[in-house]
Amino acid sequence: MADSSARNLNYQQSQQQTEQPKKAIVLNPKSVPWTAFEKSLVVLGSLITLGLMILLVSASISATSAQHQLANVEQTIISQKSHNTDLRQEIGELTSTTRINKIARDQGLHLVESNIRNVR
Repeated sequence: MADSSARNLNYQQSQQQTEQPKKAIVLNPKSVPWTAFEKSLVVLGSLITLGLMILLVSASISATSAQHQLANVEQTIISQKSHNTDLRQEIGELTSTTRINKIARDQGLHLVESNIRNVR
């Protein structure tokens, strides 16, 4: 009798399962649809990324341009300083007392020591 009651029990369980059929939900993670919020976030993120990329490239170009302009200005300053130094040296040579005395002698002028005053 133990065998017959076990058979009845198994039969009754299978009968209960057929009475309440459960739908099996199969989820495929590869084909989950995107919500409108997720799509808008992706679009907004892409636009922000694109804008930042463009901003980075333009900032890099402007920085390079500024460096070129700075190099040109520095080169001009160096050239002008060199020219100023040359002019100062020329002024020193033209105003030397030996040169002035030589020109004065060539013009027939002479130096009178009693007319010279030294100011200190």
